[in-house]
Amino acid sequence: MGFTRPDMVTFDSTDALPPVQSWRIHLGAHKTATTHLQQTLSAIRPQLAAHGVDFIPNQTVRDHGLTRELFRRNLAARVPFLRRSIMPGVLDGVLSPLRHGPQSVVISEENLIGTSGDAFSGLLYPLADTSIARLSTLSERADMTFFLSIRSFDTFLPSAYAEALKQSPPPEGGFAAVKRRILAKPPSWFGLVQRIRAIAPGIRLRIWRQEDYRSHRTEILSALCGCRLDALPEIPDPRRTASPSLEAIRKAEALPQELPKPQRRSAVLKAYSEAPSEPGQKFRPFSVDESKALQKSYQEDLNRIAGLGADVLMKF
Repeated sequence: MGFTRPDMVTFDSTDALPPVQSWRIHLGAHKTATTHLQQTLSAIRPQLAAHGVDFIPNQTVRDHGLTRELFRRNLAARVPFLRRSIMPGVLDGVLSPLRHGPQSVVISEENLIGTSGDAFSGLLYPLADTSIARLSTLSERADMTFFLSIRSFDTFLPSAYAEALKQSPPPEGGFAAVKRRILAKPPSWFGLVQRIRAIAPGIRLRIWRQEDYRSHRTEILSALCGCRLDALPEIPDPRRTASPSLEAIRKAEALPQELPKPQRRSAVLKAYSEAPSEPGQKFRPFSVDESKALQKSYQEDLNRIAGLGADVLMKF
């Protein structure tokens, strides 16, 4: 699929959109090049539409409250047969106004399975069970595939922690407390995958490693969109998601606990921009031996995931 054609499919806003035939939903996780992926797909949205694929930009999805509906307290949505009858209409009501018309819809929003702080809260993304159960009701009306991007915990967890500091104060004891808990009981991507498959057993799940993204983004985005892509635009790495320095992390941790969320985010972004990470100064809280242990755990997860089926873990 090239991007030199000027034509694209257009739909009059007064026309009723054709029903979605395929949902292709990237669940994250956080800090796995999601921002770069989303910016790339946003840049080619018109060209994707010309080939029957609609990528709804993640900020648009976020602004219109999809995650709010997925995590809203709703007693009826907890009962499986009521959830299946209620949630498709609720979610369709959020997403339909955002569509451009094509019947294959792609969404990439890392908050669908929780916040970045949920990455180190004990059980990996504990709220994912709720959101997956509700999202999967869309498969009652259309084909559905979930996508998950994962990363070695020795680099994933510090990055997720740095992101979480933009939203809320650090847990008691800071990352040192997180680190002790992680090393005592490492989190598991395989455990998350098992939970997703148990909640949504009839929905395909495809997984790629963040470590493969830079070298294989064309193949990854082609799989996500369900069509062959080439000549992707060169999108620079987003500076706002770059790894901060240890000094910047310490400044963010020292902010007042009661600081409101908007002011906290601004203050943390300021700290990160004023103390950017230089070579050798990134926030890397794990020792060499600790990193090796987490990398070993990650490889064990990958081996178990690969054992779930030939098409689950993407290989290049």
